Amino acid sequence: MPSYQVDAASGSRLVGGEMQEWSDLANESSPGGLAPLLRCVLRTGKTPKRVLVLGVRASHLVAHLPDAVAVDLLVRGLPDARKLASASRLRSGVTVYCGGLDRFDTKGSYDLIVALGAPSDLLSPDSVGLGHGELLCKLAGWLSADGTLMASVDNELGFDKQFRMKIRDVYDGDDMWHRGAIGFDDRALYYRELRGALESANLIPDSVYAAFPAAESLSLLIDSNAVDSPAVASTAAALTARMEQSHFSKQPSLVDAYDMSLRLFESGLTMEFAPLWIVVARLSTEAAASGAAATGAAATDAAARDSLPALMASEDSGRSEWRALTTLQLQDGRWTHQALPVSKLTEMRERRVLRDYSQLPELVPEGANLEALLRRVCATGSITSVRKLVQRYATWLGDSEVWPEGSAGGRLFAVPSNVVVSDTGLACFDNSWRWTAHLDPDILIVRGLRDFARRLLRSGAEHPWTPDISPDALAQTLASMAGVEWRPHLVDVAARVEAELQTVLQGGDASDEARAYASNLEGGASQYASSGGPFRGYREALASGGRMAQALHEREGQVVWLEAALRARDVRVGELDGTLSAIRGSVSFRIGRVLTWPLRAIVLLSRRVVLSVIPPGYTRRAKVMLRRLSRS
Repeated sequence: MPSYQVDAASGSRLVGGEMQEWSDLANESSPGGLAPLLRCVLRTGKTPKRVLVLGVRASHLVAHLPDAVAVDLLVRGLPDARKLASASRLRSGVTVYCGGLDRFDTKGSYDLIVALGAPSDLLSPDSVGLGHGELLCKLAGWLSADGTLMASVDNELGFDKQFRMKIRDVYDGDDMWHRGAIGFDDRALYYRELRGALESANLIPDSVYAAFPAAESLSLLIDSNAVDSPAVASTAAALTARMEQSHFSKQPSLVDAYDMSLRLFESGLTMEFAPLWIVVARLSTEAAASGAAATGAAATDAAARDSLPALMASEDSGRSEWRALTTLQLQDGRWTHQALPVSKLTEMRERRVLRDYSQLPELVPEGANLEALLRRVCATGSITSVRKLVQRYATWLGDSEVWPEGSAGGRLFAVPSNVVVSDTGLACFDNSWRWTAHLDPDILIVRGLRDFARRLLRSGAEHPWTPDISPDALAQTLASMAGVEWRPHLVDVAARVEAELQTVLQGGDASDEARAYASNLEGGASQYASSGGPFRGYREALASGGRMAQALHEREGQVVWLEAALRARDVRVGELDGTLSAIRGSVSFRIGRVLTWPLRAIVLLSRRVVLSVIPPGYTRRAKVMLRRLSRS
């Protein structure tokens, strides 16, 4: 092993090219689905004796490696190396290196290499440029004969890159130092080039996963061998659409991320437009050291392909006690859905919220997501199709035979985004959630429709109603289709339930719950208040602006017509006033007034006398009696 300088503050080894003031940890998030994937990779073969971890993103996976393993961790930023070295002292066998990947020189091979990041993420401005294919070749050269490589590969046509609004400042940022530098590729790989790059590095992939929703947030991993399966594709499409919508809710995008995600899966372009790929590969048989090792590696490859899950989705929001990992795996020829809790508990309960993980595994319901179907029929403008789906959803949600007494609490979580529409009927995808208190079916229907209305309007998707409609107004329209009478009490109860649910999952006290309740009501009453951040894609924003401009033009036309009608009525009233004045000024009118004056005087005097005689309080009754006598 070559000798390196040692950082006196942390004990990390300096390999050269280290960045003194640069930190990648500040921009990194949780590893998402990579941690369970690493555990699955470790279960496929023997325990590695020597592991190499490259990049800050991969450093989060050190805690998931076996304890009695020698781990070499390389990062480029000195502040990151010092922080990781301090944390690694709680674990033996971890050696932290700092510097560029091109300066890192190692003796011997590794049984497992975990490399997450593009060449620009693993090299420093002092490094010699390295292409994406060259990086794979360099990593394969450090791999033992029966070792495993787990690496990320950037996609030039990644979903998050192509549909995000790019600003010039981003291109001129400090992290874009590699643009135009010698040795770096002008672009990342396309999917059709990935297999060739692996073959050039003498690597055979066990699995290639498409990672969503973005390169910096790898919450969903989908195996390329299972992406064409109807059960996996429908489930992955629904999960990806929700994750993409949530990811792009805080930043501008060119299109509606939810709709575009569904279209990618329907068109079979999931792998081509994945933000990046996670490759689990081994050395080819030709590159193995001996025939015996090659045979063992081939047998391990087959076992690895069968044991790795087809889909892994992590829940990165909320308290860790409530989060779980969703997996889809082929068992006995059928796809099975499992939810593995992060806290290793079999049940989690707080206040009126319960999550029972023993409800899973179960067979995956094959069919389209209800929210996706509702969005599609809303985009077509077919009110009849919307009514049929809403009525079917409301009937299913209120059916006591579908929801027996023991599982009735799960109806609160059967919102359209968690419901699958199959040939046999509707089914809840994740039925591990329960609400322990009783709620009327009308409240559950209103809650589900409000959830769909909020998500639909926040994404700026097409719908046949007025462009400024509020989520509650849209939910009221949908509820009327299902025959549910809209009452303020239902909205109030649904808002309180959602506020309590949010407080339990996210954490907080009574004041946080009160703010969540107020925000829930405000967001339902106004489309503007329910939308936080640049949630709409550029195309959808233009379409919505066009619809609102058209609606404003129609309102202006109505105002112009009403003003013209008012002016016409004013002219008519003026003409009638002139006619009346002419009649009153005529000689015949004056003669008539003189002749009828005595009779009118007697009538007025008699009226005053009669009113003075009637006791107080009986005047109104006398008038009512006179009106009745006049009618008889």
